[in-house]
Amino acid sequence: MIQTLLSRVLSAPDSPTADLYFINACEDFLGAGVTRLAPTVFASAGACLVMRHEMRAPKLLDERLPGARRLIYFIDDAVEQGVGDTSLPFLYRQKLRLVERASARRIGQRAAVAVVGSAELARHYAPRIETHLIHPYWSEPIAGLEHFEPVLKGEGWLDIAYLGSAVHRDDLAFLWPVIGAVLAAHPRVRFHLAERHRVPAALAGHPRVVRIPGLGWGAYRAGLAQRRFHLALYPLMDTEFNRGRSLNKLIEHGVVGAAALYSRSWGEAWRAGEGGAGLTLRNRRDDWRAAIEHLLARPETMRDLAAGAGALARTLNRAEPQRRLWAELMGVQADVAA
Repeated sequence: MIQTLLSRVLSAPDSPTADLYFINACEDFLGAGVTRLAPTVFASAGACLVMRHEMRAPKLLDERLPGARRLIYFIDDAVEQGVGDTSLPFLYRQKLRLVERASARRIGQRAAVAVVGSAELARHYAPRIETHLIHPYWSEPIAGLEHFEPVLKGEGWLDIAYLGSAVHRDDLAFLWPVIGAVLAAHPRVRFHLAERHRVPAALAGHPRVVRIPGLGWGAYRAGLAQRRFHLALYPLMDTEFNRGRSLNKLIEHGVVGAAALYSRSWGEAWRAGEGGAGLTLRNRRDDWRAAIEHLLARPETMRDLAAGAGALARTLNRAEPQRRLWAELMGVQADVAA
């Protein structure tokens, strides 16, 4: 009873991890050899895949699955580092401790194969066990650039977004003084962020601070692909937890059609910097404000960066590598190029 209650409180009925790393690319595997036993647990005749945790399938691996099935563990966060990272919200650290870390010790130690979302995470498992790195896949289309047309004429709103989740509390806190200054200096700028974030008192109720609706992943995702932004901000403080983050935002920013600014310390930022898909910056507020001001004054440059971001997203956002890997690991007969 306690375990069931805990699983309901600390886990959700939908999973961004399962969507981005399995369902979006491999939905046709379901019913064709793969069964979804819980939001983050999938089984075939020869394998069982646990993505982050199995909290909504309590005791499943011990009681319901034949021991002959190969156990595959997927993780996309540096769980052990996150448990002790006080820059993360308290409740999220408890979830990492009670859910993900518990599963990492229970499932990860028994797994025959580890699949991870970043090169940093791969180092935790290879060469101890067979380890594979995959990137996320969004089934939403990469945006065009039509929303830049009014801006290039000096018309309409200039929309800046922060698409990090509420887990990024301190990363967003770094930005707030910059956002406040930019909003004060530029009456055509609007700043968008997810509903779960807290807004500082100085900006609470500000008419140009706009909430992206959707408290759960499914609702948030459903609305996001319909939105367009001119600039997206993704500062990451240089912590062990943040070093394990995937390149997901490089694709997500392409989905919303935005140029982007990234922390230079983030291991994946080089892809944007070298590919003309964004600017990489030191974690200094003056640098971030200067870069934002520079782009607001040069909408053509911002559009060109957004075009580069879309091109990079199209290069990275491929279903085939996921389909090939999961078909092989789970023994599914499928057209991996579908």
